[in-house]
Amino acid sequence: IFNFLVKIFFSSCQAKETLLNSLNEEDFVNAENLSKEELYREMTLEEKAWVYRSEIRWNLKQNQNSVSNFRTKRNGVSRPQKLWPNARIPYMISSQYTPHERALLAKAVKQYHDRSCVKFVARTPADGDYLFIGKVDGCFSEVGRTSGVQVLSLDNGCMDYSTIIHEIMHVVGFYHEHERWDRDQYIDIIWPNIDKGALDQFGKMDLSKTSYYGQPYDYKSILHYDSLAFSKNGLPTMLPKKTGFATTIGNARDFSEIDLMKINKMYGCEQQQQKQNTQQKISLIAQHSASKSKTQILPPFSLLIASEGKKEKLIHSNFDDKIKIKATGNNRPLQGFI
Repeated sequence: IFNFLVKIFFSSCQAKETLLNSLNEEDFVNAENLSKEELYREMTLEEKAWVYRSEIRWNLKQNQNSVSNFRTKRNGVSRPQKLWPNARIPYMISSQYTPHERALLAKAVKQYHDRSCVKFVARTPADGDYLFIGKVDGCFSEVGRTSGVQVLSLDNGCMDYSTIIHEIMHVVGFYHEHERWDRDQYIDIIWPNIDKGALDQFGKMDLSKTSYYGQPYDYKSILHYDSLAFSKNGLPTMLPKKTGFATTIGNARDFSEIDLMKINKMYGCEQQQQKQNTQQKISLIAQHSASKSKTQILPPFSLLIASEGKKEKLIHSNFDDKIKIKATGNNRPLQGFI
């Protein structure tokens, strides 16, 4: 029944999708003008609970529609058929979103483009498998690529930058951090405090079809729930074994470094990402250098500089060290900082 309703919803939305079937240049311009207050909103405990519950509703409906009620859990999918080919995700978005909401979506998409090798592209008729982003029923997505149209539901209560990138990480291929098989080494699950209907949300993952991509447990992950998730009595349902992280879990506003590393390892593009990061650093250094009139900012590699017909090779051993440049004749020594 649920799948039928989704198809009806999608068909009604698809009929309205004309020029609004993907993000446009204006959306990305508006995204750059969003203030921190517009990007992030402080959720109440009730609002967080609603987001969590919407993921439960989706999981239950998926289980009811499957041959087996067992939900295979994993941190990151490893089967090739669950990955998006060439890290390319074709998508369409519902015309229900306001300009402000489209800007939030554009901000999240651009962060994936800039900080990982995952690319969201407007769906074409040749794309049989694609993502439909709409206001269906709360905040949820299936994990990894599925066959045909795949729904990413981002309802009114989900329109926050942090929530959006969280849900898109499911689309890319990741489950929640606290479901890792090795989680008991890092967090304590306090079962008596968990709502009976949410016990399934604290299962551990099937290691036969998963990979951690060589990364450690991540308290700072955007995919980690908070310590009160699914609490039935207002008391913690999970606590980090490491002191000082009780308020860290579940409160990430952005990707952690490990989140990004796992995405790029999953899609086999670590070297490409490292190259991109290096290019971005060099570009920033060049921009900063151009803005300085008295101090020259040098890129992190050896350079040659002309000085009255002579050349002196500039050598430095550390990216963060000061660099002293030799000068000849009447030239004064020049100093730069990286």
